[in-house]
Amino acid sequence: MQKVKQLFFRKLTNADFFHINKPPGTEKSGGGQSYIDISTSHVTLGNWREFFKGIPEIKGTNGPWWKFNVYSLGTTQGPQEITIGQRRTTSVSIRSQKLLSKENKRIFAWRPDLTGFPKSPNPTKPSLIYDLCIYIVRLENNEYWAGWFQTSRPEQNWSINGTINKMFTENEGYLKFHGDVSFDTSDPIWPFRITAGSSSLSEPIIPIVVRGDEDAQEKVLFDEDEINASEVAPQIKETMRKVRVRNSKAVLKLKKLYNNLCQITGKQYTFVKKDGSYYSEAHHLIALGKGGADSFYNIVILSPLIHRMLHYAKIEGLDIGKMKNNKLSFKINGNDYVITWHPDHAKIVQNASYSHITL
Repeated sequence: MQKVKQLFFRKLTNADFFHINKPPGTEKSGGGQSYIDISTSHVTLGNWREFFKGIPEIKGTNGPWWKFNVYSLGTTQGPQEITIGQRRTTSVSIRSQKLLSKENKRIFAWRPDLTGFPKSPNPTKPSLIYDLCIYIVRLENNEYWAGWFQTSRPEQNWSINGTINKMFTENEGYLKFHGDVSFDTSDPIWPFRITAGSSSLSEPIIPIVVRGDEDAQEKVLFDEDEINASEVAPQIKETMRKVRVRNSKAVLKLKKLYNNLCQITGKQYTFVKKDGSYYSEAHHLIALGKGGADSFYNIVILSPLIHRMLHYAKIEGLDIGKMKNNKLSFKINGNDYVITWHPDHAKIVQNASYSHITL
């Protein structure tokens, strides 16, 4: 793995997300912005010149521009030529990122059809987007790589240090590294690896919740499912991490498959979020550290109440091996419940495994 030299990141706002996704003609004033701005108060021109050292600087009307090739995490596409430069005194812009424009040069890592990057439920109307962070890194071999994540806090098994933590606590910024962080281009979820310092996969990071919302709570509950993974032998930990990468991708597709409804109680015990969709949570029926990694049916989509019940109530008969016709009967506190799996459930998890990581 190559070491990371520099990195810039930007959390997309609701306005950013709307403008780069809306189709032509949505607004009377025209096509709307096709770029993503980064404020020069957080990433200075000096930072940009350092980031693009060795790349020819193009003199523009309002400031310098750079054309460079960038690779994308999670795809076999690329590299692709991207233009970044000063559009006005207060900002530097990533050009041509509007998805539906004829001039679209959306970075492959940030395309919904290629990597599962969030997609607006209705591109013609503004929608709420939370904790969606995009970034581009420069590696020691001078390759540029783009990636993204959507969470307000690092997951329990993510390798992180004080510098990387700024990606969770700040809205945009420029980070420099000194040989302490490597970059795993085969991991589209979290490619950063700490090679020096006190933070490592064997020393879990205390999560930082930037914004108290339901998504942060979901992460807490999902992490509880894997608490035993940190207690298993070292040679097994890498497999656990790989399974987690596969599962993180699968969860997004499973929620879509079930329309965010509970596999046990449907709409009951859930609620509609501000964006009009139902709220649901992912759960491992059997913790990864206890063999739950072996079944493609192990991840289920649940209402928040049922999820908590499976963590804390008395559970009887929860044996995936006894599933018949995509159904499994079991008991919660002595009451009968049934989990129902969609016929495509296992295929989605399996495809996530083969598409994103090899176990």
